Amino acid sequence: MPSASEPVSRPRLLVGGVMLLLVAPIAVQGLVRLLSSWTGEPHAALPITLATLLAVALAWAVALVRGAVHPLVAWLAAGLAGGLLWLVTGAPLSSLAAAAIVGALTAAGLPLAAARAPLPRGRVTAALWGLLAVLALLQFGRMSVFMADPQQRWGALAEAEFLSRHSCLTSYVHGAELARRGDANIYDDRYGFEPDTMVAELPSAIDIGPLTMDTYEYPPQFLALPRLMLALTGEFMAIRALWFTLTAAAFIAVSLALARWLGGEAERRARLLLVAVGLSPPLLITAYFGNFQPMAMGLSALAMLWIVQGRTRRGAALLAFTISAKIFPGILGVWLLASRRFAAAAWTALFAVGWAALALLLFGTRPFDDFLGYHLPRLASGETFAFLSQPLPSMSNLGVFGLPFKARLAGWSGSEADAWALARQLAWVYTLGLFVVALVSGWRRPAPTTPHGRAVMLGEWFGLLALGALRSPFAPPEALIPIVWALAFRAAAARRRREVAWIVAAWLAIMIAIPAPSQPAAVVALVVQAVVYGAALWLALAGRRRE
Repeated sequence: MPSASEPVSRPRLLVGGVMLLLVAPIAVQGLVRLLSSWTGEPHAALPITLATLLAVALAWAVALVRGAVHPLVAWLAAGLAGGLLWLVTGAPLSSLAAAAIVGALTAAGLPLAAARAPLPRGRVTAALWGLLAVLALLQFGRMSVFMADPQQRWGALAEAEFLSRHSCLTSYVHGAELARRGDANIYDDRYGFEPDTMVAELPSAIDIGPLTMDTYEYPPQFLALPRLMLALTGEFMAIRALWFTLTAAAFIAVSLALARWLGGEAERRARLLLVAVGLSPPLLITAYFGNFQPMAMGLSALAMLWIVQGRTRRGAALLAFTISAKIFPGILGVWLLASRRFAAAAWTALFAVGWAALALLLFGTRPFDDFLGYHLPRLASGETFAFLSQPLPSMSNLGVFGLPFKARLAGWSGSEADAWALARQLAWVYTLGLFVVALVSGWRRPAPTTPHGRAVMLGEWFGLLALGALRSPFAPPEALIPIVWALAFRAAAARRRREVAWIVAAWLAIMIAIPAPSQPAAVVALVVQAVVYGAALWLALAGRRRE
């Protein structure tokens, strides 16, 4: 990689600068919002995003003209932007911090991004990628403002009340605070808001401002992560902005690591496709709500990569956490056993015990008692998701548990009681089938050596993660994230254009969303759901076919 002052080709500088513009506002907002919670200074979210973009754009423009990145120029641009920010906001500490962060990010990140920038080949490809990059810049920029200040509702994905106020992250932080106190059932549904009144029956343990409280659903082991956030700051809005930064960082780091494993031309294509994956509705909406799913799915795949590469204990520790936090990544443990990676499976089990011990140390036995005795039975029966039988949730539920309710909308004459009984039966039959799929997928599976073979193995892991997520009683479109990710890697490593065409067709098909409940819409939704399951199965079992 060239040093910061060595010449870099302008096309690479162009792509690298665009990538830095995409991530810089998210990083600066998260870190400066945290600092504001410590100092008590008012946080001006929009000026901070604009100042960040100004600093990066100035340094980037000079680099394009001169054909090289000069750190001094990056620091001067950051200083100028920080000074303007101070004049506008009157917040010296936040302005200084923003200038320091964006200066360091630009001085070090721009030459790195330019040196490793994947270049589109062909005018059509370059034009399409440029269009996606512009859309991403607009979308991520305004989201960075909304994550730091939910009063800026123009930054929300849409004006709908639910999209402007819902936050899955509220339940994580609220659950961690309740568990720390140790005097309440963190799984009590009465902490969640009522759709009719937009308020909860029980008061929140944290101040979430204009947002609505979600209900905590995860195992107690996950609480260590939001507890760490609470150790950094007690202000939820600062945690929200920082969490969005962590989600973006995890997505980028995992995607780059997996792309690097592919190698060659497939790596270049996979890097270019990151913008498309980031803009895909399932990942965009899930990250926007602050849900842990993108991190859980990506980190699970990264853990499997480390294990296959021989970094067994590191991968096992990470996989154990995602399994402990979300349960469904446990299907990858079956894959490990089937592939005869017994040491990795054993280390994963051992680390899972360690994560449980940490949760016990931090929160005591109360969360475990409530999870095993109260929440888990209600989760298995679907009782905790009593809204599943309603038309709107039925349309958006991709889980196998929701099929009978969607079938009723489509014309099945069974009663609501029949639908609940069938849903429970389907869920357990599906669970057994999922174990069989995981065993077949991983059976004596060696590590591949070609980019295409590696993309196939990534698809196996992501396919199993998607199938595992679809086992949940309520699986909204976030369950599509592993499929979207895997299809991007399969397209990057495709050996024939026909394969790319099929992948694009599958990608578009699973994106079809028809929330309005009606009989024709439910029929279409069932067809789309069948495509989703078919795509996940194809990915999970692709390694069984001959190369």
